[in-house]
Amino acid sequence: MIRPATLFWIVLAGCVGYGLYHLKNEVQAQEDELFRVNRTILAEQEAIHVLRAEWSYLNQPARLQALASRHLDLAPTKPAQLGTIATLPLPHDSSAPPALAAAPASSQPAPSGQHRPAVPRVAAAALPARGTRGIN
Repeated sequence: MIRPATLFWIVLAGCVGYGLYHLKNEVQAQEDELFRVNRTILAEQEAIHVLRAEWSYLNQPARLQALASRHLDLAPTKPAQLGTIATLPLPHDSSAPPALAAAPASSQPAPSGQHRPAVPRVAAAALPARGTRGIN
């Protein structure tokens, strides 16, 4: 007849053996997944390397200049294309937002022969109070 202590040790040895077998299979599965993830990382790093090389090629200044001259009709700016503030139309429209007001006249007179145009300024009421974010 088998004593209870011997039966206990046999069952314990069987449980430990099954636990080790199960742990070994789980570790192998984790190693396989790690290998697969490392392989994927390597493939992604190679793809990034190729994309960086392609980006460097595409952004070469000489290549971009050749493409711009071939596809864009760019020319240097001529002085006749530039305007002055005096040539801008003044807002006389009554539908202008109330937050815009004409700039107050300066206390200094404009030099003779020159016109000082009114430049719209944002009214103080339209600005958020100090210390607030201006979000309602």
